[in-house]
Amino acid sequence: MYKYTRQEAADKMGISTRSVDRYIKAWKLRAKKDGKVVYVKWSDVDNLLWNAETKQEVIVEKKVENKTFDNWNSTTIVWNNWENVSSTLWLIYKDLKEEIVKKDELIQQLAMRVWKAEEIAHNSVSLLDFKKSQFLLEESKSWLNKEVEMLASEKDRLINELKYEKNSNTILIVFVIILFVLAWIIWFMQI
Repeated sequence: MYKYTRQEAADKMGISTRSVDRYIKAWKLRAKKDGKVVYVKWSDVDNLLWNAETKQEVIVEKKVENKTFDNWNSTTIVWNNWENVSSTLWLIYKDLKEEIVKKDELIQQLAMRVWKAEEIAHNSVSLLDFKKSQFLLEESKSWLNKEVEMLASEKDRLINELKYEKNSNTILIVFVIILFVLAWIIWFMQI
């Protein structure tokens, strides 16, 4: 985890922040920037401190080794240093492997989201077709409104004609009835 700030890492290692920056650029320390604050991975700081301590021990052992130990002991000391380096590398390897697994899972999730989005885009109507259909729909609505207005005015005109014809037919029927009554009266008076 990235828990130390640049300044905290420098204080813990007993170096300047510029040295911390150099370690970051040399990939000896992994860092993450959050806004303007740079966080350093705590395991890298601890590993660097541990390596620095073991190097000092090895230097001290080498001084002693030159005076008292034979060649076999010096290879053992070098081998002990290699074990320290290999365990440090193993820790870094495990951390990186965990990060790769997490990133692979994230990539798979994002690939699934992209696939779903592509399916939705593939099955959906394009924006141009949508705009075109929307324009045609609005145009047909305005045409239908004009047709409805024309039919309403035609209906009013036909209702008025029907009233006129109804009145005319009523007057004609009354007139015919009056004529029949008059014809019947005239015929009855002639007899």
